[in-house]
Amino acid sequence: MNFKHFAFMLCAVSLLAACKSGGNKTPGGFEYEILEQGSGDRTVESNDWVFFSAKLSTNEGEELNNFEEDDNLPSLQIPEELPVGPMSNPIVDLLKITKAKVGSTYRLILPIDSLPGARAEYPNLDYFQYNITVKKILNEEEFNKVQEAKQAEMAAKIEEKKARIPEIESLLKTTLADYKSGKLKTQSTDSGLKYYIIEEGEGEPAQSGQGVNAEYYGSLLNGDRFDDSFSRGQAFTFVLGQGQVIKGWDEGFALLPKGTKAFLFIPYDLAYGEAGSPPMIPGKSDLVFYVEINDIKK
Repeated sequence: MNFKHFAFMLCAVSLLAACKSGGNKTPGGFEYEILEQGSGDRTVESNDWVFFSAKLSTNEGEELNNFEEDDNLPSLQIPEELPVGPMSNPIVDLLKITKAKVGSTYRLILPIDSLPGARAEYPNLDYFQYNITVKKILNEEEFNKVQEAKQAEMAAKIEEKKARIPEIESLLKTTLADYKSGKLKTQSTDSGLKYYIIEEGEGEPAQSGQGVNAEYYGSLLNGDRFDDSFSRGQAFTFVLGQGQVIKGWDEGFALLPKGTKAFLFIPYDLAYGEAGSPPMIPGKSDLVFYVEINDIKK
């Protein structure tokens, strides 16, 4: 079962096995507890957008997911009428029927059998629980203004990243020349991976299973670009050590702390092998990547 995405719970909760014990219940039958009453005069109304932190854990206390960062809070719009049956959402139900306020905190119980496939993976559990705290309530007009501001900010950041491409291409050209001439003092691993640190970051490198957010510019050893994040204006995120990227990345990024700027020189057997990745990457192509580690997360 994949609990990495908050949308899983929103889409996959079944009403066939809602909690049968006493206490407060949503219209769909899911038990909840009010841990803290919110403050202020504003309560959740129809068509409002509600932003909230959420922590998913098992009844044994194992944390499965956590959404607490202000820039990455889950949000939901409250409908005029609560959907029923398979389309219902226990969080929407909870926020509306309790007339939630900013600061309202809840514990929502999701019985193990209400999530398809959960029993097979967690045979000894009785339930999962969401701890939810309302962080912000916006009406539609306020929400649209916020979205417009975010889009404008994102557009500006995209243009800023695109503007860096000439600088990076110049750095790549000189670095490749030094690499080929033997002037570049690279470090090597037993696998044949080589790397060159331009700017050392701080802290520990990412561990297997942690998320890495990075900018990159990739080329062949002749300098021909085949892919980069700067031209898209959006950094790339992946989970280290899970085979989501080429072997050279899983190995190379495990050497680089957050904030590091570096070059990775990756032999073809740690990249796309003998077959390559046509048409941009021929067979048996060694690759070079300029990378910047933006963030490392659990």
